[in-house]
Amino acid sequence: MKNIYKYYFLITFISIGITSCTADFEEINTNSNAPVTVQPSLLLRQVIYNYGEEMSYEGFVAGGLLGQHMTALDFNLFDRHALKSPQLGGDPWPIFYRNLRDNELILNQSRSSEAFKVYEGPALIFKAYMTAALTDIYGDVPYNEAFRGLDGIVQPKYDLQEDIYLQENGILDNLDKGIAAIENYTGSIALDGDVLYNGDLQAWGKISK
Repeated sequence: MKNIYKYYFLITFISIGITSCTADFEEINTNSNAPVTVQPSLLLRQVIYNYGEEMSYEGFVAGGLLGQHMTALDFNLFDRHALKSPQLGGDPWPIFYRNLRDNELILNQSRSSEAFKVYEGPALIFKAYMTAALTDIYGDVPYNEAFRGLDGIVQPKYDLQEDIYLQENGILDNLDKGIAAIENYTGSIALDGDVLYNGDLQAWGKISK
């Protein structure tokens, strides 16, 4: 009988311990040093810089060295057309989609929080700018279904170049909406993280007209 009571209390004790440990398990095991969201000011700074720096490199390497319009100081892989990795140049596809993805995060945040409303216009304009370069190079590309992995779309369909330019939420429409968002913005929050125009919304509007 004593053994039965011992086992009973042991099982009860273990059960209580398990339930008390797992009640806030998810909260306890959340890494505070690995955030899952990023401020749009940090994303905007990153997108502008990365896209500009990486595409400048693409233009210099793919357009200049591979086209033999210029050369480096020493005889290198580019002179021999021996590119062993896409990272060496000539493959802007991931550059476009990586920066368009991060720009989409900015756009989503600007539409979900009044505190980030100031980012909507520049994000729409920069999306149009990058998308135009993407489709001008590659033609038909994934657009409407791109960046919808959370919806279960892991193989987005390709859209026609004409549709990407002319359809609703396409390049031209995004430019118009971006201009309107800037003109209609009446908030007092500044555009932080803008390393291109230093937060000047009117300058963003001018490049899209």
